Amino acid sequence: MRRKYVTILALCLVALLLIPMGCTKKQQKPGSSTPPAPAQQQADPAKKIIIGYYENPWPGTPEWTGSFPTLENYHDEMTGIAPYWYTVQGNGSLTSKESQQVINFAKEKQVKLYALITNKHDESDAILRNPQIRSAAISNIVKMVQEKQVDGINIDFELLDPEHKEGLSAFMAELYPQMKKLNKTVIISVFPKVNIASDVTAAYDYAALAKNSDYLQVMVYDQHWATATPGPVASIGWVEENIKVAIQQAGSAQKVIMGLPAYGYDWPDKQRTKAETVTYTQAVNRAEKVGAKIQWDDNAKVPYFKYDTHEVWFENAESAKHKLGLVKTHNLAGIAIWRLGQEDPKLWDAIAEMVKLVK
Repeated sequence: MRRKYVTILALCLVALLLIPMGCTKKQQKPGSSTPPAPAQQQADPAKKIIIGYYENPWPGTPEWTGSFPTLENYHDEMTGIAPYWYTVQGNGSLTSKESQQVINFAKEKQVKLYALITNKHDESDAILRNPQIRSAAISNIVKMVQEKQVDGINIDFELLDPEHKEGLSAFMAELYPQMKKLNKTVIISVFPKVNIASDVTAAYDYAALAKNSDYLQVMVYDQHWATATPGPVASIGWVEENIKVAIQQAGSAQKVIMGLPAYGYDWPDKQRTKAETVTYTQAVNRAEKVGAKIQWDDNAKVPYFKYDTHEVWFENAESAKHKLGLVKTHNLAGIAIWRLGQEDPKLWDAIAEMVKLVK
């Protein structure tokens, strides 16, 4: 009996030696034998980041008005979502409108969660200029990240005055090391620089912010916004100019995520009367209802149509293809779609094709 056990043991040892080394490597993380992690995260050029901005349904509205149906149907096409849930208040506290359903779904489907954190606009002075409040805000962000076990954060501080530049850079310089201790990804959304009023974009020091974030998400949309004169939300030339500036100032294309709009605007007239935001579906349905022919602006590479005194500019899969081409041309880290639920369903085919082309 003893000899039998020895024989079995010998056979097991031989079998273990014959297992291909590749099998064991698959279970190891590259570089796991060397504890020190790199100071900054870098995107894998062969695997693009595809983030969808997620918005809950507005109170009192049905679930389909938000982003969940798109997340449910197309989660396989995304690497992560950035839920629009958290706001920093003037005292440094963090308010939330999170959805546990979405957190559970994302974790189940292995979709990364990058919590979107906005500022309370009229209290930006306190948040960015008062060191005590800034530190309190950062502590609350760290606490939320630990409690919710999200994969990272997306800082989206908007409507900042030019004099907030130093405060925003200081905020990120204090926040970033704490996130890196937790091995979390840090994205900061920034306004574009080209053909944008300086009072809108001056607070964003790309070079300084790039040092204290993993990625700059350049919001290359709202070239023509709701209270501006009618025109493209994001013309191809304008997008590319801004992407080039971001690459230059950030120091690497792999630090840049391109914002990709999925919406449009319906301007009632040319007198800067506030436009209505429209989804792709609303735009095409409206054109059909009023009998308007959808046209293509070959210079801007976007669709538009007119009816009565109205002018409608929006985005579809074809306009997205031209912008997605910039990801390959400039070897960007990836894209961030604003927002899930507004897009042309064929956008996901265009994204899948882009991902194939860059591999």
